[in-house]
Amino acid sequence: QLAEQGLIVRAGEVSIIDASVIEAKNCRPNKGVDGQCTQDPEAAWNVKNGSDGKRKSTYGFKGHLNVDEDGFIKKTDFGSGNVHDSQYFEGLLTGNEEAAYADSAYQSKAHDSLLVAHSS
Repeated sequence: QLAEQGLIVRAGEVSIIDASVIEAKNCRPNKGVDGQCTQDPEAAWNVKNGSDGKRKSTYGFKGHLNVDEDGFIKKTDFGSGNVHDSQYFEGLLTGNEEAAYADSAYQSKAHDSLLVAHSS
């Protein structure tokens, strides 16, 4: 929307891509007053290796973001916590990237080739 209004420049843009875990209520699927399950059926388990070397499990979702160097959000996608970050990479690109920065969860030869094709 900002680019459409001429408020940001799109040529040679930089993309910074990362994900954040969004924790959901985790419990045994209890029945609510109306007999329905109270646990979110779309959430799933995510396992992440922490900087201290310990594995941390979180029940919930992941929010994937593409922001520019000023922190403006360019694209987002949300999904279950058990889907690997790399599955969202291509959908987060704008197609105008001169450079893209992401952690190793998004790295692959296919993604490298995609970025080379976008920058040509």
